[in-house]
Amino acid sequence: MRRPLAALTTLFVSSSVLAYGWGGPEPFRLERLEGRNFVLTEESFLHRASFQPLPVVRMQHSWAKDGWYGTAGSTRSREFFVQSHLQKRVQFDVPMFVGVRFRRDEDLDGRFDRTLFGSGYVNADGSLELGVWGDVRGGKDEIDLQLEAYWRPRPERWLRATLVSPDAMYNSKTYDSSFYQQKPLTLHLAAGTSLPAGQQLYGFTNLNRQMEYHQPDLAQQWTDKQYSAGLGWLYPVTASWQLGLQTQGLYGLRQQFQGDILAFALRRQFTDTSLELQSRRAQPVEYWGGIRYQTLRERDQTQLAEQAVLEHRNEWTLYAGMAWNWRPWIRFKPALMLSYADLQGLRPDDEEPLDFSGVLAKLVPVVELHLHQQSGAVIRINPTIELHNLSFGGGNVQVHIPF
Repeated sequence: MRRPLAALTTLFVSSSVLAYGWGGPEPFRLERLEGRNFVLTEESFLHRASFQPLPVVRMQHSWAKDGWYGTAGSTRSREFFVQSHLQKRVQFDVPMFVGVRFRRDEDLDGRFDRTLFGSGYVNADGSLELGVWGDVRGGKDEIDLQLEAYWRPRPERWLRATLVSPDAMYNSKTYDSSFYQQKPLTLHLAAGTSLPAGQQLYGFTNLNRQMEYHQPDLAQQWTDKQYSAGLGWLYPVTASWQLGLQTQGLYGLRQQFQGDILAFALRRQFTDTSLELQSRRAQPVEYWGGIRYQTLRERDQTQLAEQAVLEHRNEWTLYAGMAWNWRPWIRFKPALMLSYADLQGLRPDDEEPLDFSGVLAKLVPVVELHLHQQSGAVIRINPTIELHNLSFGGGNVQVHIPF
């Protein structure tokens, strides 16, 4: 078999924790059928939130811009949390561009890499772009094909539509008898616009239609579908303050059949909502504060073995921070995060059963180094501290280098 499938279960991005769709398309990948290759502990969501640029709510995400953006930080003694987006486009004298994008990230199914090479048409003022991209790999059966259209009639209004065909040539290029009865297909839409009174509205949807994958040698069949969407809104309350709301949700269903018998089923629901008050950037000292609510519901049922892996998470987080310049090129951005997490789970034969209800807290003393005023290149050093047990909470480095 080309890839082992389990029947039972780094560079540096400026995006929200486990943020499906905010970082671009989230297409199906065959490795997802193997299950998550790391464990989410009671501190996992707080760790990842403390490793992200603050404030949380913002309209423009960096994945679509030329540059190198991301985070790398320690979450456990043997694990890093790593997000990285690297993109560069070159436009020629003729109405044509070429580009490359690299992404290293994680989601609820595990860690993954994508490397896209693309080319296409762009008009004279750059307001319209039509491109063809491919995640080109050594095995032709693993190549993803991506069609993309980008329209920006005005600086404050934009629309990006992406259609992804994962493993586009799989059925004719694979080395074994496995095949897609129904091929995976992903549609991703992202848009943003300005509204009266200085308001901003933005959002995305990511639709992975149901795929059907067969492995005749093992008499196995898999189905998988996943839908997610997000919406954000920024409203200027006064000349000095603005209110932000950002929410996203995800639903997924995965099944594995042994012959005609349902042997495995994973049903997943995830939500993430933040309400945040921010001072405007023009202020000498920047302030922000907000509340965030995250939920995760997973039921990983193995019918033949009569086992279930259950995970129910509810996590409320209060956070606040401020930023000021100490030197023209050094900026301090300390923040405090206080969470109440209620986690219940059943994990057979797991060394770390999920059963926790209590308060978690972190101090996030970010030091921001401005390396290049013209481009806005920044490196952030962030040695976090866990206040609930008075210990080191994992250090991380954040990179924001526009090209």
